[in-house]
Amino acid sequence: MEHAFKVDLRGMIDLLSNHLYSDPSVFVRELLQNGVDAITARRAREGAFEPAILARLHRREGELPLLEFRDNGVGLTEAEVHEFLATIGRSSKRISEARDTFLGQFGIGLLSCFMVSGEIELVTRSAAGGPPVRWRAQADGTYTLEVLEDDGLDIGTTVRLRAREDTDFYFEYGELRDALANYGRILPFPIHVTDGEQYDHVNAVLPPWLAFAAGDEGRREEVLAYARAELNVEALDVIPLRGEEGGLLGVALVLPYATQRGSRQWHSVYLKRMLLGSDLSNLLPEWAFFVRCLLNVERLHPTASREAFYEDDALKAAREALGAQLRGYIEGLAARDPGRLEALIALHHLPIKALATEDDDFFRLLAHEFTFETSTGRMKLGEYAARFPVLRMVTNLDQFRQIAQVASAYGHSVINAVYTYDVPLLRKYASLFGRELEEVDAQTYALSLEDVAAGGLEDFTARANAALATLGCEVSVKRFEPAELPALLIVTNEQRLLGDIEAAREVADELFAEFLDDYAAEYELVRVARLHLNLNHPLVQDLLHVRDEAVFARLVQMLYVQAHLLGHHPMRSEELALLSGGLSDMMRWGLRAAHLGALN
Repeated sequence: MEHAFKVDLRGMIDLLSNHLYSDPSVFVRELLQNGVDAITARRAREGAFEPAILARLHRREGELPLLEFRDNGVGLTEAEVHEFLATIGRSSKRISEARDTFLGQFGIGLLSCFMVSGEIELVTRSAAGGPPVRWRAQADGTYTLEVLEDDGLDIGTTVRLRAREDTDFYFEYGELRDALANYGRILPFPIHVTDGEQYDHVNAVLPPWLAFAAGDEGRREEVLAYARAELNVEALDVIPLRGEEGGLLGVALVLPYATQRGSRQWHSVYLKRMLLGSDLSNLLPEWAFFVRCLLNVERLHPTASREAFYEDDALKAAREALGAQLRGYIEGLAARDPGRLEALIALHHLPIKALATEDDDFFRLLAHEFTFETSTGRMKLGEYAARFPVLRMVTNLDQFRQIAQVASAYGHSVINAVYTYDVPLLRKYASLFGRELEEVDAQTYALSLEDVAAGGLEDFTARANAALATLGCEVSVKRFEPAELPALLIVTNEQRLLGDIEAAREVADELFAEFLDDYAAEYELVRVARLHLNLNHPLVQDLLHVRDEAVFARLVQMLYVQAHLLGHHPMRSEELALLSGGLSDMMRWGLRAAHLGALN
């Protein structure tokens, strides 16, 4: 058995007027859209005429404000009022040839007025002939229709809305004027607003970005000034955007501040020069987060709320066209203005790197321009690859600081790849450009240090180890460059983790301390750090001949502390105590030597 759906009209109106739209002020947009549609239809029917849209506010003492919104468009006949205003979900076809994104001359859009008013009154006279009619609709889903006397009423439509007590804010003159300007700023038909005392032609002056986008390159500074004054954006640059796909015309403003991928976008997008919204996020490619756009489209299809676009082939083609133009801008910078490109990457490095890790074409475009910290200074990846046959990277900052001291002496440059996206970018670079990539650590370089013949050094090494016995550090003697570096301390990641565990252990409660002890036990076998003394350094050579055990031990300990500092290792209380004690001893020795010198 078949059954028919039952529709609660009151609930449908509540759903459409209070939940379809994100902001009650969109009723202004819908009234404007209705007027534009009507004017477009009349032009298609009659040819040229003088279009006009007027919003008039009426205020009387003791009454809530009344808005009259009039257009001199095509109007409606009595039959059309029944057909198009009383049937939710049916769109008018009479102007579909003129506007392929048409959602209905009234219908759903007009229902948005119930967000601010309890009643909608519409008086209309059709260009097709016949008497004028008055239509009154209530929020409960009922309406009345009255045929009026033919008293010379002009062709067109007037919508009357009386504010509710909770919505009279939207009927203030300044608020209404600003809403009309916001939605209708670039509409080709004049829009006027008045309250009897104040008057504005809200779209008398078109913004300069339209002319710039159409090819008037001399308006560039005006566009930047417009962005500064109207959008509070000190744009770094402005990019014209044009394309047949979707009928695109607009500009992209390059943001002066860093952005994150996935952050909220506020592209202002117009459909047939009517603002749809300022936070449309599905028109531009996901990676275009470093620009904000002012854009008009002619042939895309909005959703029912007209606050987004349908994900269809037309939208996909438009998105690809916009992406191609933004890529072209970056390619152009690489060719003609590398300084500006470098500044752009430096400012938006995280989002740009995020895109490059996922988009091979975009990566190839910018890969050589990415800047990395290396053991031989900051340099672009393209420069590094040209100078060094092997890409050597370190993925731990402490390890990099240790390696940086010795790598350059061996003709190597090591990349500090500890920051977000560095490792995947280097791996992609090696893969796409056929380069060798090697991940190194401090122990790798320690193994490459030149061993010194053990003969005659066993006693020296034993004495040095005794000096550091309480610090969990073993001493070896090596020869390495640079010769100016007396000692190199190698601390593995596991040893670093043990240090963190021990620090946490000191402040943990008994239960958590037991857990930390069990965790630390897994790394006990690797807890010993390595202090490599450089026999190429004169101080280490002199140390071989020191027989005073107290002086010898203190000098070894100070070399250990110095290596700690040069390697940027965190200083524990033990190292701080050694530093303080060592400085005190050396000052005493200096004073004693000065005193003895004075006696002599």
